[in-house]
Amino acid sequence: MRFTTISLAAAISALFIAGVVDAQAPPAQAPACDTTKCVFPACVCPSVNPPKGLDPKTVPQFFTLTYDDAIQSQTVPVAASLMTPHRNPNNCPIKATWFAQTLYSDYSLIQQWYAAGNEVADHTMNHIGIPPIEEVSGNRKAINAFSGIPYAKMTGFRAPFLNYSKSTFDILAQEKIQYDSSTSTSAATTDAYWPYTLDYGVANDCWKGICTEGVAQPGMWEIPMHSIIDPKGNVFSMDVQLSGSASDVTQWLKDNFNRHYQGTRQPFGIYLHPVHVGNATGLYNDFFAWAGAQKDVWFVTNQQLLEWMKNPVPASELANQPYMKCQQPAVGKEICNGLDDSKAGSVDKGILQMCNFDSGSWSTCYGCPTVNPSVAEPIPARAVAAGQTGYRTPVPATCAMEWWDPVAAQCLCNSSNCTFNDIATQTPSATTPLPTSTNSPNKGQNAAGQVVTGSMATLGFAAALAAGLAQFL
Repeated sequence: MRFTTISLAAAISALFIAGVVDAQAPPAQAPACDTTKCVFPACVCPSVNPPKGLDPKTVPQFFTLTYDDAIQSQTVPVAASLMTPHRNPNNCPIKATWFAQTLYSDYSLIQQWYAAGNEVADHTMNHIGIPPIEEVSGNRKAINAFSGIPYAKMTGFRAPFLNYSKSTFDILAQEKIQYDSSTSTSAATTDAYWPYTLDYGVANDCWKGICTEGVAQPGMWEIPMHSIIDPKGNVFSMDVQLSGSASDVTQWLKDNFNRHYQGTRQPFGIYLHPVHVGNATGLYNDFFAWAGAQKDVWFVTNQQLLEWMKNPVPASELANQPYMKCQQPAVGKEICNGLDDSKAGSVDKGILQMCNFDSGSWSTCYGCPTVNPSVAEPIPARAVAAGQTGYRTPVPATCAMEWWDPVAAQCLCNSSNCTFNDIATQTPSATTPLPTSTNSPNKGQNAAGQVVTGSMATLGFAAALAAGLAQFL
């Protein structure tokens, strides 16, 4: 018998919908992908090999770092602490994908995360597993309205608790979501696929029965979450730092990375809830530095990964691809756009609006609503209406968010000749330290510094429930 371990937050879902998986019973497989009809790049069959027959030794080793849940003042510093020390081979800062919910999020911080070149993806408004369509669409509507991010830039989805069904994919298709990243790979690693399209359905996570439910969404991508597997065959989809000591987790991460890097170089991923990272920042920073020191390793967002999948190039050519550049708008004056335009060391200081509600407060560049956004009303009327003094004008479709001044209702870039600053810098050192366990927690603690009495597989229902609810506190 095998328990597929995900995060503590996801444990509730696992207990409800999966419980224990029978490793002796082979899961039903998805329909075979017809390679004569599945034509690249509109259709991509599931495969453990790189696309278009590329030699694994010549392709980049992609590393995807993703975060889940609320973007708020408590979680952003954690995310930043795992990214700021690191650079890609082209000396650009590494980027990450955040599957964001609006519940407990600060809309101005969502905007700032996106303005820094990172990706924002959908995680429902209220962190609902197997969500109704209103949860999915409402999340994007509210983020578009109060964070200024265009719908076309919010292209991904991850199901809260990794809890999804066939109806979830139907909803994503209705919402024109371009990719899902909710499925996990198994201990067998035979389903450790590169991203593929869902023309023939889901091809991994088959133990849930999803592979035989006719989930066919032509052209929609699936980006599998590549699990961390320990020496005993336990599978961890998220927050692996909660499941062992620092020294054990470090070794698991290195072993699993090497399986990808020395094999067929499927994208390697670390999938985190920032509220669960605890004191494991050192562990992850050491590991990221070690991995990043290997040749041809690139940290990418899911959107960058899919750009490569649609037009794969050898690692030697990746730095020249437009989607891998790191340029920020040189606006020339401080406007409310999520950037430190004046280089004064603060973002949008003095021009953000604070919105106060009984359920909490948050800031925005685009005018406070009369009530907090909700599933029933994701874009409430502004407290200051158009035509009134102090009205903040939403970003129009004709202007990029970074160039839009909502106070003056002015687009500061109306052509393709706008000025940008290249933020690539030289790495501080040619040598990168290997992961160490010098700060390992005492016996009886996991790598996040939390006291444990057993593995995740032995958590009782009450403990799992309490741990899962902790992410909302």
